[in-house]
Amino acid sequence: MDKDKLTAFILKSRTKTYAADNGKVDPLLSGSRQMEYQNSNWLYRDIYFMGNNVFSGIETIYFRNKPVWSMSYFGDYKKLSEKESDRVLRGALIDKWETTRMGNIVEWTDADYKYTCNGSGDIDELKGEETITKHGEIVYFFYYAGGFIG
Repeated sequence: MDKDKLTAFILKSRTKTYAADNGKVDPLLSGSRQMEYQNSNWLYRDIYFMGNNVFSGIETIYFRNKPVWSMSYFGDYKKLSEKESDRVLRGALIDKWETTRMGNIVEWTDADYKYTCNGSGDIDELKGEETITKHGEIVYFFYYAGGFIG
């Protein structure tokens, strides 16, 4: 498995789905939301549940119909509207697409908001958290962990 190609596909998939508000498909799991992006032998699938301004989900990458990478996550945006959190997150994911959630420290600002992703590890095994602050107060958090399974 070419892990550089895997990494590139994961990062591109996020910009083609959530960040672009695209790729919505009928969900496999009742009550969930699902986004997908496919390119040749690669398939990205993000399945998540939302309620009360919290969400949890799992991203999975398939290569030739076999799961090869997965990451689970949980987030809370109770101090923001969904529209506000989406605007900041989509901006950060598009502007910092090559580094976000891949074991790096990433910062991005927009008006009153500051997005920070503090991760460690690499494609084989990674973990981290994201926060959004508004005037220095944490108004959003997101935890993630995952890695290579194939």
